[in-house]
Amino acid sequence: MRTTTIPARLAALALLAGLSVPALAQEPAKEPAKEPAQEGAPKDWQGRYRYAHAAGRTAGGTGIVVTYELALLPPDVRDGCLLTLRGFQTDETLRCRTRREGQDLSVAFHRYGDGGTVNKYGVAVYKPDEPLFTLAKGAGGRLVTRWQGLKPDGEGVAGSGAFFARAK
Repeated sequence: MRTTTIPARLAALALLAGLSVPALAQEPAKEPAKEPAQEGAPKDWQGRYRYAHAAGRTAGGTGIVVTYELALLPPDVRDGCLLTLRGFQTDETLRCRTRREGQDLSVAFHRYGDGGTVNKYGVAVYKPDEPLFTLAKGAGGRLVTRWQGLKPDGEGVAGSGAFFARAK
């Protein structure tokens, strides 16, 4: 009586198909590992950025303006990525993390300024590591922002566009 093992049968099939036995044993290709998020930013992104969002006027005529200020420091600096939102009914500091995505830079929520994951009202608006927005260097040096978890309030705010600019 003749017995044949499964590996021997696979090897015979591989030879018939013109493949080597090791080629059958290889695992499928995996996606490259993502660069870990960091508190600061790569050197070419370090600096301060600002966006003043004008959302119209109140019924009484007061301007509704919120200023977004993003500070990106070297990766080894604690709180090297800070986003502050100040203005009309807004006063918030977010600690963030960055991740390079090709030539773009993804900015993700890490914690609030006080170290917690909930805002001053006890609400978890963002989840840790949730992307807030992505910055891309566009034509002519203009920055293109793609809003994700964070989007300015108001009607007619596009999902992407030239919002942030490097502060001087």
